[in-house]
Amino acid sequence: MRVVHVRVSRPDFPKTLGDMREWLDANDCRPLRFETQGDGISITIKVQFEGDDLAERFRQAFRGSYGD
Repeated sequence: MRVVHVRVSRPDFPKTLGDMREWLDANDCRPLRFETQGDGISITIKVQFEGDDLAERFRQAFRGSYGD
C-alpha cells in the first residue's frame, strides 16, 4: 500500500482538494487514508491507496511523491 504526498500552498489548497475529489470520483476510488499536515506556508496532503497502480496514477496527476 502506497502513500502519495502532495504539497500545495495554502491558497491552492481548496482547489486542489476539489480536483482530488473529482479525480477520485472519476476513478471510482476510495482511499484507505486521507489526511493533511500543514505548516505556515504549505499543506501536505497524504493519500494512501490499496493498489500501487492507483497510487501511481494519482501521484502523476497531482505531481506528488511517495512517503509514509
